[in-house]
Amino acid sequence: MKRVLSVFVGLLCSLALFAQTNFQELSLEKAREKAKAENKPVFLDCYTSWCGPCRMMANEVFTQEAAGDYFNKNFVCVKTDMEKGEGPVIGKQYGVDAYPTFLIINPDGKLMHKIVGAMSLKELIENVECGLQANSIAEYEASYQAGKLDLAEQMAYWRLLSISGEVVKAQTVGDELWGKLSEKDKLNSTYWPLLRSRAQSVDGEEMKFVCANRDYFEKEVGTEEVGKLIYNSFITELNMMIVYQLPAKKYEKIPAIKDLLENNDVPRKEALLKMAELAEARKNYDEKGYLDILEANLNVWEDSEKRTIFEGAKLFISLANGKEQTRRLGEIALRAQEAVKDEVVKEGIMKIGLTSRRMSGDDGVYWEDLPSLKDVLERASLEGRCVCLYFHNDGQTSRLINEKLFSRKDVGDYMNRFFINYKIHVGEGEGPKLARRSGVIVPNVVVVLDKDGDVRHRVTNLMDSNFIERMKETFDNNKAIGVLETRYNMGDRKPEFMLQYLTALIKIASPKAPLVAVELFAALDDEQRVSPEFWVLYHPRFSMISSDMKNYLFSNIQEFREKLGAEKVDELVTYQINSDLNQVLYNAKARTSVEDIDRTIQFIKQSKLQNSGQLICLANIVKLFKNKVCSVKDYKKASKGMKPEGIPFADLYANILAMEPGRTEEWNAWGKEIVDSLTDPQYIEWYKKFLNLK
Repeated sequence: MKRVLSVFVGLLCSLALFAQTNFQELSLEKAREKAKAENKPVFLDCYTSWCGPCRMMANEVFTQEAAGDYFNKNFVCVKTDMEKGEGPVIGKQYGVDAYPTFLIINPDGKLMHKIVGAMSLKELIENVECGLQANSIAEYEASYQAGKLDLAEQMAYWRLLSISGEVVKAQTVGDELWGKLSEKDKLNSTYWPLLRSRAQSVDGEEMKFVCANRDYFEKEVGTEEVGKLIYNSFITELNMMIVYQLPAKKYEKIPAIKDLLENNDVPRKEALLKMAELAEARKNYDEKGYLDILEANLNVWEDSEKRTIFEGAKLFISLANGKEQTRRLGEIALRAQEAVKDEVVKEGIMKIGLTSRRMSGDDGVYWEDLPSLKDVLERASLEGRCVCLYFHNDGQTSRLINEKLFSRKDVGDYMNRFFINYKIHVGEGEGPKLARRSGVIVPNVVVVLDKDGDVRHRVTNLMDSNFIERMKETFDNNKAIGVLETRYNMGDRKPEFMLQYLTALIKIASPKAPLVAVELFAALDDEQRVSPEFWVLYHPRFSMISSDMKNYLFSNIQEFREKLGAEKVDELVTYQINSDLNQVLYNAKARTSVEDIDRTIQFIKQSKLQNSGQLICLANIVKLFKNKVCSVKDYKKASKGMKPEGIPFADLYANILAMEPGRTEEWNAWGKEIVDSLTDPQYIEWYKKFLNLK
């Protein structure tokens, strides 16, 4: 019984498959091999994941039984995402630059026909047949240039160009053909597609010609076809007025459009009249009036009309930047989308509703109130946005970030417009798990995920004044840390890329930065090593992992000075020497020997570093410490001529008194002398607290 049931289910699945277009999971090469064996061409659907018309074709056209009957019988059908896999190569090879595009390719790989744009199944099949039955574009072009095409052939050439997306050439050929046609020719249904393409304006000569001969055309091509053309001419003009804020002169046509609508038989007259009212509100910058008309007439418009109306509202209301009307638009959109049947339109209106709701709250970042990251990612996928995850806790720093950063209007305006924002407490719910998965060790970090949930960027040190600029790096493939990390993990080791990656790692204080710096340094030649481009490699933060960069800098200091300037180079070298010497005082286990310190002193003298006197004093102090000298007298002598602020008194005090507590009095006395020589109030205050002085 179970076997019978499984066979029955398999049969149902097979019937479902062949009731629609069977797009096979094959590479183009394998599809061509199969096409050759079956003596068929390949039908290739070129799409992208973000293309609404592509989804419409996939969900509403190719799922029809009639589509399966036609395409499965005549073609080996495959589809390719033009941004993944072999898609970009195919796009370049066959000149695909708009989506959707449908290619018909013979088994040898030659392009037989190209169709651009979404359309009904009937129109798609007609266009496929047109392309397969006609001469090639190249053959038509040769005859056209030679002046050998008659009117019917030039019409066929124009149609083939139009179908194939050759817009500029089609316009030239169509204009010339239209100029050749007599009044009688223009009434011939053969040339109706050309007339239809030109009759786009309600007051254009071609539309006037259609209206003057409406009864005749309705008999020739059908009442529905003529009505559709007249409707499209009105909707095209009104859509432009609604979506874009046009020059005032363009809106002067509105009274004439309303008059034409009221006094003529136009399909969807009521819907078009209400759209004319929206255009008037757009003209007058009347956001409230626009939303009043929109809210009162939701049941008047079809789904396709609502798409344009809400898109216009989004642009119009967002430009006004008024929170009250933005909030209202969000409420209307979320309510309206429930009654929309077209999934593509429904999704678009829902996006507008959700975005408007985010943008209309109090100043600051709008945090989504969703139960889990899974729900957040579903929202991000719907809206095609990245997710900003803020990992926080209940500490003072998190509270400060909320109060001083995320409550700012400019931060909120940017974050709400471009991200789905979600807070994650590192110690509650799914927080610990998500923190581990995202590589978050401490709180107060922003991790940006793409809509698929992969890490795209990270931002630390959130109170940095450049927070918005650092968030903008999310959309720059040369700065987004997640994108760079993927390239690195896939083996990209070009020096220019490695430098981009290292720069991004430094910004987030990643512990991986020194390792990448060492790897990059090893890959460079001598000319690159002394170039300004790679100067970042010589920062002391990297010498903790390897001394190779430091040694190279010191050994070639004169060449670096010539390339970058003595002041810049000496400043870094001085910083490095200070860091090395102070490390001996901070770390009792430091491996620096007295001989190392002597070599450092010799290098300072030979190199004639700026502020070399101060460095030599510090080196002599560290040398005394390394020799376990505890007498204040010796240290005072070594620091003679040194600025009091530069004397490492606190480190010496703690370390030496730990060795010989009996010297406390003499060290306190020296501390008081240093305080008396200081001029900076902050230093004075700090020393007094350190020495318990009143």
